[in-house]
Amino acid sequence: MAYEIAKLLLEKAGTFIERQQAISAALNLGMPLNEIQDYLDWLDSIRGKIDMSDGQEEPE
Repeated sequence: MAYEIAKLLLEKAGTFIERQQAISAALNLGMPLNEIQDYLDWLDSIRGKIDMSDGQEEPE
């Protein structure tokens, strides 16, 4: 349950400060740093794909 809470905090963090706080909270909840890094990398890749698909559409 703690990992799910940590992942939600990491997912909702929108700014640099919020992300720092979410990382600290995830560490306090017992989530290992390497798992936090892997999850953030995954989130960034998913968000990047969403942003790219939105930005590459050409108007008709």
